[in-house]
Amino acid sequence: MHVCRGNWTKDETVLLEGAYDKLGSFFNKLKVDMLALEFSTPRAGEVSKLFYNNFLDERIILGLGVVNPRNDVVESVEQIMALAEEALEFLPPERIWLNPDCGFATFANRPLNPYPVIEEKLAVMVEASKRLREKHCS
Repeated sequence: MHVCRGNWTKDETVLLEGAYDKLGSFFNKLKVDMLALEFSTPRAGEVSKLFYNNFLDERIILGLGVVNPRNDVVESVEQIMALAEEALEFLPPERIWLNPDCGFATFANRPLNPYPVIEEKLAVMVEASKRLREKHCS
């Protein structure tokens, strides 16, 4: 299940914000294996808040949003790794999947970023995943 905070504009000030702790008990009741959640922006709050007052750490796969499709700044490998390592405090590596927040195909005819930026962002995410596997899965 994906929870979207809005993906139609590059103006972060008009999109939803707030930590996921307020949805923790709701998430806990869902019969889903994966939560695909946006964490690439400070609007999402801290990863740790997702795990307050629930048992999500015992059962979910986290699709961890680490790349922001709403801006054209390419995240660094180190930024992505740091965010993933926050999630590793709560979940084992095999239950964390790196994702872009929301995806890049916001509108078929009008993505928020040009394809070269999308390719760069995805390449950095893939490189971060390789380094994280080497560091945490060997």
